[in-house]
Amino acid sequence: MDALILFFIAAIASFVGSLQAGLVNTAVLAHTIQRGPEAGRRMAIGGAIPELLYAALAFQFASWVLHRLGLGTAGIGLLVGSVLIVIGLYFLVVFKPKFDAEAVKIKASGVRKGLLLGLANPQLLLFWCGVKLSLSSFGVEEEGWLGLLAFALGAFVGALVLLLQLVKLGKRAVDKLKPRTLQWMFRAVGMVLVVSGIVGIMRTRTPPSATNPASSRSMPHSASQAHARSKADGLLAAVAG
Repeated sequence: MDALILFFIAAIASFVGSLQAGLVNTAVLAHTIQRGPEAGRRMAIGGAIPELLYAALAFQFASWVLHRLGLGTAGIGLLVGSVLIVIGLYFLVVFKPKFDAEAVKIKASGVRKGLLLGLANPQLLLFWCGVKLSLSSFGVEEEGWLGLLAFALGAFVGALVLLLQLVKLGKRAVDKLKPRTLQWMFRAVGMVLVVSGIVGIMRTRTPPSATNPASSRSMPHSASQAHARSKADGLLAAVAG
């Protein structure tokens, strides 16, 4: 069950993350406009493969970090919250989306060109580490080859669906995906990530008594019962004496 959750969440995260007007997206769009849909589809396949590779590496690295550092729930929450805040601030402050089909000069074609362009995007490692750590903080702990395969394939499928959609839209994608529209979309995503990160960090600093008021209420009651028993024992001892 956790493997299916990993696949679907990775696919959704990959689709949304691939909306940014990055080098691969722009190149696939330019290739489609210049050489036709068939050439665009081949490049889309190559451009999605690095998502699979980087997601697999991030899955292994994040799992190693969790086991190596021996982080508990609080540690994972703090780490995940920090990563979410960093990514959210990037979308809020730094990210400036722009689709410019003429900016990418196509000197090669096909799967190989898409693969090389995708590999030139190593920040995907940070993104997928954040996704994996977030899932771990919510108790999705599928490990081993099954979890890795589900996570990596989900990342590949999500990116491929988005890139093929760009190929299908072609020139219309340039008109639909206006920089202003994309910027507001990613600002909203960034705000959600920052708030989620802050909430996650605050949860790690909440004392157990605040998270479980029932236990805090039961402590005075138990203490009063113990005190009453000690008084009764004292009275019995006095009568016997």
